[in-house]
Amino acid sequence: MAAGPAAGFSRTARALAALGAGFLLGIAVHGSSNPWAGRLLEAISVIGQLWVSALRMTVLPLVISMTLVAIVGASRSGSIGTLGVKTLALFVTMLLAAALLTLAVAAPVTSLYPVDADTAASFRSQTSVPEPTREASPPRPTSAGNWLIALIPINIFSAAANGEILPILLFTVLVGLAVTRIAPEQRDLLHRLFEAFSDAMMVLVGWILRFLPLGVFALCAEFAFRVGVHATGVVAFFVMLLSGILLLATVLLYPVTAVFGRTSLARFARAVAPAQVVAVSTRSSLASLPALVEGGRRHLELPDSATGFVLPLCVATFKLNRTISSVVRLLFLAHILNVHLGLPQLASFLLTQLIMSFSTAGIPSVGSIRSLPAYLAAGVPIEGVLMLNAVDTIPDIFATLANVTADMSAATILSRRDRVRTSSRSPVGATTA
Repeated sequence: MAAGPAAGFSRTARALAALGAGFLLGIAVHGSSNPWAGRLLEAISVIGQLWVSALRMTVLPLVISMTLVAIVGASRSGSIGTLGVKTLALFVTMLLAAALLTLAVAAPVTSLYPVDADTAASFRSQTSVPEPTREASPPRPTSAGNWLIALIPINIFSAAANGEILPILLFTVLVGLAVTRIAPEQRDLLHRLFEAFSDAMMVLVGWILRFLPLGVFALCAEFAFRVGVHATGVVAFFVMLLSGILLLATVLLYPVTAVFGRTSLARFARAVAPAQVVAVSTRSSLASLPALVEGGRRHLELPDSATGFVLPLCVATFKLNRTISSVVRLLFLAHILNVHLGLPQLASFLLTQLIMSFSTAGIPSVGSIRSLPAYLAAGVPIEGVLMLNAVDTIPDIFATLANVTADMSAATILSRRDRVRTSSRSPVGATTA
């Protein structure tokens, strides 16, 4: 029997307490010369990595099995194809809205930050760019053709080993569509097989998530031990600005989801909270997929189309933070280095980031390095980009938090009609777990 809201909150509360304890321990021993501190954090780090590895182990099997269940079990009306178009349209809408929000907030706030010539010169001199990087950046823009070619995996097992979830998802969709064309008795047999395997994987995910507090504690302690609390001056302002806007976007997703997803704030908060804890501790939206699926099923009663198609597609392609993080970085560097940005430069930069947001892996710290040509085209030196990229660790926490919250928001909004129909068929007085 599924645990109720109280059990979900209890586990989330324990995980949040573990997160705080981990940060406190890591900061307390940061910079310590005592050998026991290093050995202790090394042992704790191993525990965290084991937990993350166990969680990642379930991701691809979950994506494959649930996608196959969603497609093979879909009606003949072509609902998956329609859902795919609606999903893409919602992704683009949310990315553009995030970019407009960022421009509205970051531009005036950044202009208030005082910068003189000495500060700009000092900022430039703090980063030494290797010559190969300088030579390689300009001529290697992202090619739409190459990106499309990369979607077709030459070797499925190699793509799986490299964690390339989008090509695997495309292959799975094609296999699922092929299964729908075979004889009904064979199709039904495969559907039952996929469904049983998916259910077994969810049981395994439940076992792993029982150790959520321990894994979160280990990961946060190791992270705080490495980073400490040394962010000051210009860099500190950038970190606070970017983290603040990412957090603002995350908070705004709650009322947006409640209105357009036809659900309550409390239900959405309960559903997304476990995945948010995983996101904060691992900085990986991909690792948060199992918790997203479990929370969506338990608290929002998301249909198979949402958990088996939309959520995997979200973690594979939808990165809400890209049009936030990249725009903040661009505006901040332009202000610090006194670079004028016109409307054409902003539009071109935003279009590039919009496209690239669909091809960034859902793993920690994959960011602005791949976007160097876009910054160069806008007139921003790569020295500043590389320096800010070095302090992306802290904003990356809030970026992953925004991504995961947006994933659950998109799945909730896109499944609102199915959930309303299901609720209308429920008997009077029935309650949900």
